[in-house]
Amino acid sequence: MLRIFSLSILTILCLCTSARQRVILITIDGLRNDILTNASQPAPFLHELMLKSIYVPNVIGVNPTMTYPAHTTLVTGSAPLDHGIHCNRQFQFNRAESALYNWYADSIRTKTLWQTVKEKGGTTASVFWPVTTGSKWIDFNLPEYFPTTRVTVSGMDYIRPVCTPADIMAELEREATGHLSDTTLRAGSFQYDAKVASMVNYLTNRYKPDFMTVHLVTTDYKQHETGIYSFETQQSVAAADHAIGLILENLEYTHQKDSVTIIVTGDHGFTQGKYRLHPNALLVSNGLLSEQPDGNWQACFNSLGAAAYMYVNPKLSSKQKIRCIEKVRKILSEQPDSTRSLYNILSNEEILDIKGDPTAALCLAPVSGVGCSNERKGSFITNFKGGFHGYVYLPGTKAYDPTSLIIHGNIDRNLVKRFLSASDTIQQTSIAPLILRILEMDNNQQSK
Repeated sequence: MLRIFSLSILTILCLCTSARQRVILITIDGLRNDILTNASQPAPFLHELMLKSIYVPNVIGVNPTMTYPAHTTLVTGSAPLDHGIHCNRQFQFNRAESALYNWYADSIRTKTLWQTVKEKGGTTASVFWPVTTGSKWIDFNLPEYFPTTRVTVSGMDYIRPVCTPADIMAELEREATGHLSDTTLRAGSFQYDAKVASMVNYLTNRYKPDFMTVHLVTTDYKQHETGIYSFETQQSVAAADHAIGLILENLEYTHQKDSVTIIVTGDHGFTQGKYRLHPNALLVSNGLLSEQPDGNWQACFNSLGAAAYMYVNPKLSSKQKIRCIEKVRKILSEQPDSTRSLYNILSNEEILDIKGDPTAALCLAPVSGVGCSNERKGSFITNFKGGFHGYVYLPGTKAYDPTSLIIHGNIDRNLVKRFLSASDTIQQTSIAPLILRILEMDNNQQSK
């Protein structure tokens, strides 16, 4: 009888000490899946993590495969049609204004993981995650927020007023990173990701958030600028890998590795660029768009990186809008075969089918290695040596720029399998529901 009682006490103690998993969701911006599978990539921590963890080779992104829509999908489980974030920069309706990014959290129309965690009594944190500025659901928040015009203060001083709590940046500088400036924390620099890792480690150790989101950006900058196979891109991969190593080392040293699940994924992959299309130059040459903003216009494209949405002037009558759309479709369709083979033209109905922006009249959807710009001068097509993402895909089309998923923690593989769409594939919309299951919180994705 005594032995049974002792075993019962032991069982209760084991259950009590088996704490619910905390989750750190890390995105490596532009994490191509071949970065993980190619042993020549300078990513020893990621390669080891892939071998020791649950690894899903293919994450199929939402339309478009772009940073802000994808990051919002990762924390909502919703497609852009539902959560409302369709691009990084909002369309300016041909106005001569600085780019307005989708920074603000109240733009998101569906429930986020931060909200669910807070409603369940948990603590949340976020480091440079897009579309988080002003979020009331993030306890410790350093949002992605930066000036798009010349300002009289440094970028770091620009962001300080929107961080929460108000003194969190000063606390991180004092306890983790040292003084932060445009020199010591410059987006796209190789030291950037390491500084972010220092912030993550301090927040993890000091506040132990139940759910934290982290955005590592350097790989995106270098692939856009220099292409996906350049030496600079390899250096950026090494920088991101180093940041992952710092976070893993901290969890090991502070005895938190058994209570924290690390999830590493990308917001999208990348393709190596060959050509760049300039659809607004076509509109200008055909009298549908002014050569400079603020002029007369009927239609205008907004680049998504690879693809581009076309919008019509809302002041046009219904008949004028129809004629404008038909004219643009005709112009695009009658390009030489060598050029016409580089893209598809999606109607508004097809955009809705892929859960894209319902206000776009058309979408120019290039094939792999081709992207779009917002340039209004010059020829329709030019050579390009950088990298692209931001594609849109018709149903059944193989993705050009998938990313991957690594889940490192005390997680049952069979649990993850239930969220896969194929043995080696997960939809990006399934990652948020999976995280809720890991956190042992109900998945109640609903409109706010």
